Amino acid sequence: MEFDTGRRRFLEIAGTGAALSLAGCNAQQTDGETTETTGSNGATVTVAVQPDQEQLQQREDEIRSQLESGNISQTEAQEQFRTAQSELRSAAVSSFEEQAAESGLTIEDSIEQFSVLLVSGPATALIDALSFEMVNGLLPAETFQQAKDQVTTQTATDTPSN
Repeated sequence: MEFDTGRRRFLEIAGTGAALSLAGCNAQQTDGETTETTGSNGATVTVAVQPDQEQLQQREDEIRSQLESGNISQTEAQEQFRTAQSELRSAAVSSFEEQAAESGLTIEDSIEQFSVLLVSGPATALIDALSFEMVNGLLPAETFQQAKDQVTTQTATDTPSN
């Protein structure tokens, strides 16, 4: 099966700033003044969520079984797997949104294709979000814009020109 390499590549690139973000070192020096990425509720970060890996593996096994028994073609198997990934990513994002609201976090924006959300709130609530089952990591807020740019680029290259 093909995995979603676009999302994986994005997370690899985005992960380079994760350590600084988690350490609270996402401040920038500007003319001797320190400024931090903050929203109306405090700090703003990109939250990466992941689908339930057990459910994803179960769906992959079911699809592989259908493929091996000849009930579906390779193309159909790939499409079913992409659909399963998408459904499980959507479920993870929805689950995060529910838990975030209960924790006092605000969802500013989201890109479901990459399972990333721009989230603001008190720093302690953001750090506590790391304990949510579906959270894969906290990344700098700028990472969200990189994801948005990548989606825009992919959309532009996927759109046929006349």
